[in-house]
Amino acid sequence: MKKQSENEPEILRCETFPCRPEDEFPFDAPLLELLKAENPFEQEYYLIQKGKRRARVIVYRMKLNIFTYGRWDLALTTSVIGFPCSLSEQGFVGDQKLVLEFAKTLKGPVLILNVKEKIAHKDFVLGETLPTCMFQNRFATPEEYLKALRSSYRRRIRQAVVKCSSLTVRQIEDDSIDVYPLYLNTYRKSAYKLERLQKGFFDRIDAVKLVFLKGDRPIGFVLLKIQKEQLIFMLCGMDYSEDTTDLYYYMLFHIIKYAIRHHCRIIDFGQTSEETKLKFGATTEKRYFYAHHSNRFINLLVMHAKSLLEYHYAFPEYRVFKTESKQRGKLCCSRGTMENTDHKTVYGNEK
Repeated sequence: MKKQSENEPEILRCETFPCRPEDEFPFDAPLLELLKAENPFEQEYYLIQKGKRRARVIVYRMKLNIFTYGRWDLALTTSVIGFPCSLSEQGFVGDQKLVLEFAKTLKGPVLILNVKEKIAHKDFVLGETLPTCMFQNRFATPEEYLKALRSSYRRRIRQAVVKCSSLTVRQIEDDSIDVYPLYLNTYRKSAYKLERLQKGFFDRIDAVKLVFLKGDRPIGFVLLKIQKEQLIFMLCGMDYSEDTTDLYYYMLFHIIKYAIRHHCRIIDFGQTSEETKLKFGATTEKRYFYAHHSNRFINLLVMHAKSLLEYHYAFPEYRVFKTESKQRGKLCCSRGTMENTDHKTVYGNEK
């Protein structure tokens, strides 16, 4: 237990994440134990306490290009407070202000990823990172979903279905099909690389894989997890020697079909390839990051470099469903101004 003064929090480093019985995916012990074994970056777990306030935090360290969303390239070994898998989840549970106090005790550059609540702090840069894409499912059948779409969006999905009609889709929950090479293909194409998971993660994860086969050869997969009434699109991979534009559309449509079949009210489609997901009827939900450096002079520079650290995006406001009101504006934008083009292929270990 570390406590420097009465005004500072108590910091307890734990051997495993301090789970509680009420914790749910993704902060459940089996997944975190698997990630500790199959994520190459050493993870540290902390319990932070200050009076009645509590926070539980995951920290891992990796060499990271701090200008990932900009034009520069500067890789620094960084302490990341984040979930050690490519989910749009933040890497802590509990009091966010307490997490910020804890982050100031870490040496060197610190990055807190995928924060859901925007709370300003004088010692941190606070900016936008990749938004996540959320789909509200109100459909009883895939046919009802397709009928609800405007004709151009429905036609594009049907085109992908026709192009991929020769594929076989298999649902598995084991390691009977090796999807790891497909994951590596997509990871290597990533514009926003973070951690690279090991093969054992895919072999042992308690989740569903939909595998897309051309003959006996897997050419794509999606990894899915149901949490109560929400379906989480965790990861995917593809064979880029194939027509991945139609394949990716086909994969996303199968995710929607799976959600409908299992009565999921929400699909968390995850981050990246936002425009394609918006064309299926998803909407964006903002995520934030904090950046800090323990050196006061460097931190001052960081505080003035927000525009270089932040993810800038401007997505067209698609009217996907027939029942949607008239378009109110040409663009639904973040604070930034950089145009984000539609991904012809899915990028990275992100989705």
